[in-house]
Amino acid sequence: MSPRRPVVAFLTDFGAGSEYVGALHAVVARECREADRIDLAHDIPAGDVRGGALVLARLVTLIPGAIVVAVVDPGVGTTRRAAAVAAEDGGALVGPDNGLLAPAARALGATRAVELAPPPADAPSTFHGRDLFAPAAARLAAGAALSDLGTSFAPGDLVAPDLPRPVVAEGQLAATVVAIDTFGNLELLAGPADLDAAGFTRGDRIFAAVTDRRHPATVARAFDDVARKGMLVHIDAHGQVALAVNGGSAAQRLGARLGQTVTFGRWPLG
Repeated sequence: MSPRRPVVAFLTDFGAGSEYVGALHAVVARECREADRIDLAHDIPAGDVRGGALVLARLVTLIPGAIVVAVVDPGVGTTRRAAAVAAEDGGALVGPDNGLLAPAARALGATRAVELAPPPADAPSTFHGRDLFAPAAARLAAGAALSDLGTSFAPGDLVAPDLPRPVVAEGQLAATVVAIDTFGNLELLAGPADLDAAGFTRGDRIFAAVTDRRHPATVARAFDDVARKGMLVHIDAHGQVALAVNGGSAAQRLGARLGQTVTFGRWPLG
């Protein structure tokens, strides 16, 4: 059996089809021609480190042994650390140590980490994806040891993203919006245990709000459990509490944006 080809995967906020994504591919193809390359996601909202960290953490477990270049880097060119992290499955993470890598490193079981040496002095300060992270990933794919890339530090010292805990009481739940997908579904920083702690069960009528205006919703399992254009609260494919509208956009109905808090309570009011 021939040896397995190395896999290099990419996750960024560059935008699908942009030349910046192409540059990452080109660098890896130039430096390690035998590597297979995969695009995980390039539609992370610009500069959304927290959202990128959550998406990265759930995708990396699907590609064991891959070397993943992750770039959501609003602090590029500053003193933020650049890192490469080795995982228990033989893969690695490469990217800025700004909160983006830590959840994925935890999910993969990080074993070692290094601070990458900076790019050449004559390199631009604003494209470390091309000039620092992709070259490091290509070196790893070609067989370089992690220790060859920089100075060691403890994986536990990776910067953690800001992940606010939900506020839960009987009949009440408040959680942060961390993702809004193409359909306008809202993913929240809360899980099934938080719904249970609030006393919300399937079929319950509750409300959802980001302002003083409260919108009726139903705790449900799937979209068709409510009428068309009805709002539902459910556990999404990632195990998170989500708010959706059957055939519509929850984000538009509530006027919700990333980082806002959605509050749930009992309906009818009073």
